[in-house]
Amino acid sequence: MTNCKFYPTESARFAKVIESLRDEKIAVLGHQRPDGDCIGSTVALVRLLRALGVDSIGLNCDTTPATLNAFVGDTPMALAEDFTPSGHIAFSVDCADFKRVGSRLNELFPKVALNIDHHISNKLYGAENLVIANAAATTEILAGFYFDNKYPIDVITAQALYVGIATDTGQFRFPSTTPSTFEIARRLCEHGANPST
Repeated sequence: MTNCKFYPTESARFAKVIESLRDEKIAVLGHQRPDGDCIGSTVALVRLLRALGVDSIGLNCDTTPATLNAFVGDTPMALAEDFTPSGHIAFSVDCADFKRVGSRLNELFPKVALNIDHHISNKLYGAENLVIANAAATTEILAGFYFDNKYPIDVITAQALYVGIATDTGQFRFPSTTPSTFEIARRLCEHGANPST
């Protein structure tokens, strides 16, 4: 299973979107009252974009919970109330409905270029929508995209992705947990994620 493609069609679409927006500035938006999957997805996507040379920042209407602060590392993050867009376009992660990002971010970014999510109720509000409802977490989707496309994954990214998967699966106990979930988690550990952190 090591050389498998987790999401062949969606990973190719993701790579195409990222390549087409390399010269843009990206704001990665997460939902209000962020949980592990939201923070993990935001951190991981911002870090990937920056590793690929794309100017990006994570935004949320609410502060990162204290229990998740350690997983942000040096990732550029800001509160919506403190941010003024300067030509940024929006990506959203882990948001089934764009209203979930909060009114301030709805005002700043009336359109979403890319919507990545795992909720079956997703309203497909992005110009591009990568919604995989049988995935356990948005972080699982992103990790699959990264492995499929052989993108760089540093230790902070690996840990953020692992934490998102672990929290959204109830520490791998929920029915959404699949063999692919475990394989992705295993490979994230190979990239430096620590399950005991």
